[in-house]
Formats: sequence, C-alpha cells, structure tokens
Amino acid sequence: MFKERPKKKILIVDDAPENIMIISGILQDDYEIIAAINGSDAIETASSEKPDLILLDVVMPEMDGYTVCGWLKASKDTRKIPVIFVTSNNNQEDVARGMEVGAFYYIVKPVNAKTIRAVVKAALSSNVNQFVFRSSSQTIDLLKFAEEMIFRVRIMEDALHIAYMLSEICPEPSTTYTGLRELIVNAIEHGSLKISYREKYNLVMQNRWELEIERRQALPENQNKYITISFLRKKGEIRFTIKDEGAGFNWRPYFIPDPVRAFNPIGHGIGRAKTLSFDRLEYRGIGNEVSAVIYTDKYN
Repeated sequence: MFKERPKKKILIVDDAPENIMIISGILQDDYEIIAAINGSDAIETASSEKPDLILLDVVMPEMDGYTVCGWLKASKDTRKIPVIFVTSNNNQEDVARGMEVGAFYYIVKPVNAKTIRAVVKAALSSNVNQFVFRSSSQTIDLLKFAEEMIFRVRIMEDALHIAYMLSEICPEPSTTYTGLRELIVNAIEHGSLKISYREKYNLVMQNRWELEIERRQALPENQNKYITISFLRKKGEIRFTIKDEGAGFNWRPYFIPDPVRAFNPIGHGIGRAKTLSFDRLEYRGIGNEVSAVIYTDKYN
C-alpha cells in the first residue's frame, strides 16, 4: 500500500489578481498554491520556494513571460521546474516561441477547469523534482572523464537519476535532461510496462500515472524488464542510446513538435527532445531503440 504524498507546490504568476484567484480556486484542493504578480517577483519566488510547477502569464508589464521563462531555464536552481504558459496568445508563432524558451505546455485564456487540471497533472507527472536526486559533485566530476558508460535499469526513479547525472556533464544540462527524461519515460512506460497512449491519457486525467508506474513495476511479469542507457563521448559529439525490451511503436507522428499538440496534456515529448535537446535524434528498427546526439564542437 502506497503512502499518501504531500501536496505539490504550484507557483501562479499573473499581473491580474483576479486571474490568480480563478486558477487558485481550480487547483487549491489538490495543490499548495503560491503566487507572484510580476516577472521579477516570479524569479525571486521560484528561487526561494522551489515550486514543483509554474503557471506563467505571458503578457505582463516590464518583463513578459518569455523573458521570465528564459531566466528560470538559465538558472541552475530553477531550470528543471516545468513551466506552463497561460495566455491569450494562441497563434503558432507565439506557441513556437514558448517552446523555444522551454515551456512544457500552453493553456489559453479564459481557462477551462478540466483542461488546466489535466495539463497540470501531465506536467507534474513528467517532471522529476530537482531535489529528489542529490548526486554528489564528486560523482559528477568523475563522470566528466568518462568516454563510454552503459547502465541497465528497471525502475523509473533509477533511470531518471542516471539521466540527471549524465545531463550534468553535458554542455547544456537543463535541455539535455529534458530530452533524456522524455526518451527514458517513453521507453519504460510504453516499452517495459506496456502503457498505451490512451491509457496514459486516462491515467494523467485521473492523477494516477505515477501510482500506476509503481504498481506495474512491482508486478512479477515486469521484474526482469530492463532498459539500457548508453553514453558515448567521442571527438565532436556525445551520443546517448536508449533501448527497451518492448514491442516498439510508431514514433513518426510524435517526431516533430506540433504547436497544436502543445495544448494537449501528453504526446509531444519526443518532438520536444528532438527540437530542443539534441542535434540529431533517430529511432531504429521497430522503435524500441533511440539514438540521441549532441554536437559538442559548437560549444568550443
């Protein structure tokens, strides 16, 4: 039997107090809510309070949401906190810009209670709090000298711990971690645990995704199902290869980020990884193996 978890903390940022009250009213029964009324206040609050998620208005005086998100993603303290834009700007150019600065999702004003709950659940399910993994600086410093490593893991938390450590030795840790997380989650939930797209959607909507991951990982038939995470550093590039033991899937519909899909709670992590995290992303065979490459020469 699983223990009840403490409420996750959400930071709502909006220059209009009435908007904060509306969103808070929708979410306050399930989450701890804190608020900020401008960009500088949001950055300061995010750094001190370490929320699990940030709901960020785009149009604000002095510092807009895109700028705030850029600051958050540039800081080591806040870069792994998922950001959801809440905006009336829903054209493709605005959505593309938001994805470029690292937004997880978009919610269009006026907010719909069912939509905002679903999107918040999806973002929190995708995120691994940066304080779960207390990897020592000595361990990460040692990994910087590694040229090739292979990890064989079964549990989601272990796999994401590895992703966190490996991302810290890459030129852009935050974006690398985002991409690795998406690929690893996909490999475990779809490959090892056979959770379909429709099942995940329903689980996220019901706030049961994490518990279902734990339940399925504990089943006898899944005790010997592993994924392999390989790291290879050679001249000019860093290459990750992630392979699962599942039946594969058709990755093609998810390969390119679709601004329309930015409003859906799931289904665009692979495209985000390809566009934001890696210089080359390639699925192989039946789709149970993916290679992700970072070209390191451009950072010299």
